[in-house]
This record gives sequence, C-alpha cells and structure tokens, in this order.
Amino acid sequence: MDGRSVRWEAHKRERRAAIIRAAIEATEEHPPGTDIHVQLIAKKAGIGRPVVYRHFVDRDDLDRAVQRRALDMLTEQIIGAVAAGGGLRDVIERAVLQYVQWAHDHRALHRFAMRELPGKIDNPVRNVIRGISEQFKPLLLEGATVLGIELDEDDAATVDLVAFGVVSQIVSAVRLWLARGEDRKPGPEALAYRLSQIIWYQLDGMASTRGARLDPNLPVADLTTLLAATQN
Repeated sequence: MDGRSVRWEAHKRERRAAIIRAAIEATEEHPPGTDIHVQLIAKKAGIGRPVVYRHFVDRDDLDRAVQRRALDMLTEQIIGAVAAGGGLRDVIERAVLQYVQWAHDHRALHRFAMRELPGKIDNPVRNVIRGISEQFKPLLLEGATVLGIELDEDDAATVDLVAFGVVSQIVSAVRLWLARGEDRKPGPEALAYRLSQIIWYQLDGMASTRGARLDPNLPVADLTTLLAATQN
C-alpha cells in the first residue's frame, strides 16, 4: 500500500469516527427514544447526507456502530472501577455503581445502546454481555479451585451461562428503573448497592452450597495472584 492509499484509509477511519461521534452527540441532545435522522447526524458531522452512506452500508450498520461505541464507553468505565482494586465485594459494588451512574447520566444513549436492532442475530448488547460472561468463566473456574470447591461436570458447563444470567439481570433491572422517568427512585447509589448485593449473595450462595465461603474483604489483587499461581 503506497503513501496515498495509507492517507486515504486514515481519512476514511477519521470520517467514520466523526460520524459516530456526531450520532452520539445528537442522541444525547434529545430525550430518550427520539428518532435521530441521518440528516441531523450529517449536519453535526459537517458533511452531506450521502457521504454518511459512503462509510456505512445502511442505517442499521450506522446504528450498530453507534451501539458498539456507546458500549465501549460503558465498558471502559467498568474496567476502570475493577482495575482500581480493593476487596472483592467493594469491587463488585464499585463496578455496578459505575454502570448505574453511567446509565443515569447518559439515559438517551443507554436506551439506544440497549435496543434490539432488526435484521441480524449478531447484536452488540448480547455480544458485550456474552464477552463479559466468557471472561468470567476462567475466573470462576479457577476461583473455585483456589477455594477448594469441587465442581462437577454440569457446574463447569454452566459457569458462563450463570455469569451471562447475572449480568443480564442487572441490565434488565437498570432498564426498568430508567423507564420510571425523571422522578425515579431509588437514586443511583442506592440502586447500585442493592444490585451489587444480589450479585454477592448469588456468588456467596453458590460457594456456600459447595462447602466454601467467600471473603468479602479478599483483595482482588490477591485473588489474581492466587489464580496465576494455580496456572503455573
């Protein structure tokens, strides 16, 4: 690829990113559920409407790109909360709070990001939830080993499904909470605390029925070290 081609590809990436940013800005400037027309997105991006469709196959393609970017923004917030470290239960509470607060602060974008778009089974929301559950699978499996929990074949085969269910229920609860309108109760912090309790009780309950107890104050960094030791 020559220099001109490299510059052209970079230009196309920049233009595509600018269109996505414009779509996000337009979405956040309007009430949740507003139908944002492509003409408005194009105007905010400083281009003509036909140019949008040089970078996206159709409106669904654009909407999926906006969903993926919104979900990336959300994921970055949650990863930051987990990376800050601390006790296991504190990390769960902090991660849930980041999600609830982001959804509260970006209500229109959250609603758009959680939409089921037509035409394809491949959906950004399900992909993110599935990705989170798949990342949890080795953590839960190795965590069980560290705690001395013996998992039978069915336990091992359903770990990712359980993780998917836990994440999905939090997403569903937040969507219902946001639908209550501007006078929704409880507030973000109170809701996040209660939702994190649900996650903790589920994890601790599953451990206790298998003869172990989770230490809520166990530093996540220590757990990571223990898991690494079991893999070496």
